[in-house]
Amino acid sequence: MKLSHLIEGISLKKVHFSDHIICGISSDSREIKQGYIFIAIKGSIEDGNTHIEEAVKNGAIAVISEQEHMNVDSTQLVTDQIAKTTAIIAKRFYGFNNNDFRIIGITGTNGKTTTSYILKGILDKYGKTGLIGTIKHMIGDSIIEAKNTTPDSLTIYRLFEQMKNENVKYIIMEISSHGLKQKRVDGILFDSAVFTNLTQDHMDYHKTMDDYMLSKLKLFGMMKEDAHTIVNADDKYHKQFEDAYTIYHSLGLRNRKAQWTIDIKRISITGSSFVLKNEELNKSFELSINIIGDYNIYNTCFAFLSAFYMGFDADKLCSIINNSTFVVPGRFETFSSDKGVTGIVDYAHTPDALERVLKTAKRLTEGNLITVFGCGGDRDREKRPIMGKIASHYSDSVIITTDNPRFENPASIINHILSGIKERNYMIELNRKKAIEMAMRMAKHGDTVVIAGKGHETYQIINNKKHHFDDSEEIRKYL
Repeated sequence: MKLSHLIEGISLKKVHFSDHIICGISSDSREIKQGYIFIAIKGSIEDGNTHIEEAVKNGAIAVISEQEHMNVDSTQLVTDQIAKTTAIIAKRFYGFNNNDFRIIGITGTNGKTTTSYILKGILDKYGKTGLIGTIKHMIGDSIIEAKNTTPDSLTIYRLFEQMKNENVKYIIMEISSHGLKQKRVDGILFDSAVFTNLTQDHMDYHKTMDDYMLSKLKLFGMMKEDAHTIVNADDKYHKQFEDAYTIYHSLGLRNRKAQWTIDIKRISITGSSFVLKNEELNKSFELSINIIGDYNIYNTCFAFLSAFYMGFDADKLCSIINNSTFVVPGRFETFSSDKGVTGIVDYAHTPDALERVLKTAKRLTEGNLITVFGCGGDRDREKRPIMGKIASHYSDSVIITTDNPRFENPASIINHILSGIKERNYMIELNRKKAIEMAMRMAKHGDTVVIAGKGHETYQIINNKKHHFDDSEEIRKYL
């Protein structure tokens, strides 16, 4: 494909322009080969502009940047909208056509991953399904490593091309606020969208809840004309999301004015059963799932309604859900020992998620609830004392430890957590491995140990290095 075709209609300043045939695109100078475009993106950690010389040496015949660079012989294209330009070029280069797939976007603070896994389990029964999300990207059963919940637009459109070549019919995407604000999903029109909830997180990036909400709302402005959206009517921001798109369907457990309401019949350590009903449509569906907690009932209903409004038969959807075993790594992942101790590993790293997990675990625990958790370094500091207060309030014992301290002093992070704790039921152990060992040795018959914060992650980030660490791996040693 010629460079002139890729940039047609885009406002760019051209320097040393030559109309080359383009063989590839990348924002990573190490991936550049002869005939590639290098896109120099200035990120929060890495600045691609510092790697232009390396990219040209590796074969880049054109460079796109937000600034002109001296002593670069290749074609230079300068833009003041690098994210938007990247998305347009990627969409054209990889030949994306919205009609090739049916695409569902899921946004919210918590619940995106579980909802996406349940929905994939459903849609797999109707055709090959792709998933782009937090834990991993999937094309059918094939797994691709995920670096971000919502990857950059180059990666997204490259994945779409792979999915088209492998005859994928449905694509499920977890859509983060970062991805929306940074225009990573620009150019995509969604067939369906889900809003799970909005609670405090990422204040290091968004600064205000209003900015966080407005970033999430962008998804509802990227819908096809006949698309449907599913909105959590129990969330305090539900009205803003309902007003953002005409065809919406509200779901509520507490809000009985919602179009679809939930009646919980049973929640136990083996799963949950409930009734989903819509009085206006005179429809009622009995559902049972193996995953635990009222929040997972919401997630199941989001997935059910997404598929229902895509036109799939409701009775078959109920049968699929009621006869499936859903496994979501690091999401209320449960382990049990012959000593009668239950271990739970969960990704809960926000105040709302931690409270939901601990309230559910407390309700299902005969003995004491022991919680191991920490907070990430170089991230939202405001949530640390809130999470400390929640952990100490719902737990009988709390062990505060590290959780990806990055460049921050772990002791400083813990002191910030402690500022929200009034009870005297906590201990401190900076070494996460030892903290888990301490919790498991404390636990007796009937007790539950919750290891929160890392979930599916298999590493600890200390400074700028990843060190292997897996909460599930550690807890298995004592069960």
